[in-house]
Amino acid sequence: MGTALPVLVMAAMVVVGLELTPADLARVLRYPAQVVVGLLAQVLVLPLIGAALVMLLRPDPAVAGGLLLVAVAPQATASNLYCLVARADIALTVTLTAVSSAVALLSTPVLAAMLFRLLLDPAAGIRLPVGPVAWQALSGLLMPIALGMALRARAPRFVARWRGPVRWASLGALGLLLVVLLVGARAPIARHFRVIVLAATLFTVAAAGAGFLLSRALSWPRDSAVTMVAAFPARSLSLATLVAVNVLGRVDFLSFAVVFLVVQTALLLPVMLLARSPVGEVRSR
Repeated sequence: MGTALPVLVMAAMVVVGLELTPADLARVLRYPAQVVVGLLAQVLVLPLIGAALVMLLRPDPAVAGGLLLVAVAPQATASNLYCLVARADIALTVTLTAVSSAVALLSTPVLAAMLFRLLLDPAAGIRLPVGPVAWQALSGLLMPIALGMALRARAPRFVARWRGPVRWASLGALGLLLVVLLVGARAPIARHFRVIVLAATLFTVAAAGAGFLLSRALSWPRDSAVTMVAAFPARSLSLATLVAVNVLGRVDFLSFAVVFLVVQTALLLPVMLLARSPVGEVRSR
């Protein structure tokens, strides 16, 4: 399992890279305020939400560690799917996802190390070194994404031809990854199921609420507000998985991530369907 998980995660990140182009990064220049403010808010607010839940619920150290890893993780590509369902600003969420993954090289290791040191009981013997976490972000997240982008740039016709099958294969890989995680973390999930579900629910609701309040406070248009509702809770479980397995050697730290993925999907998909814009109101950027 220690080998299978990182391989599946990195393969999924290559697929993410196949969906990105340099234009997705350059798009920051078209609406820098939304990208910069949205990204900074995620980096600052979401770890605070995670820390507050740890202090409020006092979960088992493995659950608390998993929650904190999710809270400091970059934005996930699942936000793109949610925005597609809602017919929200897909260009904005794709750009946020790409930039968030790049910023994670610095933000995730620093914030994770700080929160682990402040919130986890020293008696549990859990230490999270900054260097190895940064390496996981680079080798397991950024490099595979860059490889996918390079493949698309070098062989656009080939990628376009096989993009459909690759997407289905990536969904299959995601399902396999979920099964592997469930098997590996089934014992802690069974022991702490109620508190994990509660924490996952509260984190999703609080994060989505923060995204909505931010967009409303700044008077952003409706589709941008829906995008932020989707973007804030959608965290990359790929990096959390790599850190838990390769740095900490603790598959049980993934017990929160597995349940969180299910809870988040169950909560956000109905919201996205309710917020679905009529076809004529979808904006193109």
